[in-house]
Amino acid sequence: MDILSQEITIILVGSTFFLLVAVGIIVLFLIYQKKQLQFILEKQELSNHFQKELLTTRIEAQEETLNQLSRELHDNVGQLLSSSKLLIGVTRRAMTSPMEELQLAEETVAKAITELRAMSKSLNKDWLEKFDFIENLTAEAKRINAANEFEMTIHHPEIINLSPEHQLILFRIVQEGFQNSLKHAKANQINIIAEQIEAQVIVRIEDNGKGFDVSDSSRQGVGMINIKNRAQMLGGSAKWQSSESGTAIIIQIPIQQV
Repeated sequence: MDILSQEITIILVGSTFFLLVAVGIIVLFLIYQKKQLQFILEKQELSNHFQKELLTTRIEAQEETLNQLSRELHDNVGQLLSSSKLLIGVTRRAMTSPMEELQLAEETVAKAITELRAMSKSLNKDWLEKFDFIENLTAEAKRINAANEFEMTIHHPEIINLSPEHQLILFRIVQEGFQNSLKHAKANQINIIAEQIEAQVIVRIEDNGKGFDVSDSSRQGVGMINIKNRAQMLGGSAKWQSSESGTAIIIQIPIQQV
């Protein structure tokens, strides 16, 4: 009996030892897995932070370029047009029988000056920092409709509850969207629907141009990438729906995250 008891004891001790070793290995493996997961998450967080900083830098560079362009348009081109209008007016008034062509030229230059001032204002960063999405989108639609080549309609709420900075980024997203429709889709009608539903701002840009295969990654140009990146920067998303009758871009921005 003593020998049997000793054997049982040895078996129990051995089993306990191997069980502890197995548990230890499992615990070490779980710790390793946890650290690996933590490392992957930290790496992803750093990558996301880097991408966000990179995108912010790019946007700042673009805005500075636009700001410089605004000053050039106002100070140089605007002054040249104003001088040309003045000279045409002096010439027309000095003539005993002013030519109809001179009057038309003066009116054309005056219209160009008005358009140039509006464009210069819309590109100025300092002015845009105080800016209202709906007001500027409405002004952009009027400018486009004035050319009588395209028809743009806008439906919107009274206000958009985003900061001026984020309204500016949203405006750039929408601007990129309808410019793509005008340039690449050969559309002549664009409908923009902006809604504020609970904690989200949703903007839908619809055109009647030629559609494209949204699943074809080779068709995704710089414009689409900019739209996606800027939407993600605001914690939102952008997706496309397209058919032969036209294309729609749906932009969703969560208010609570911006």
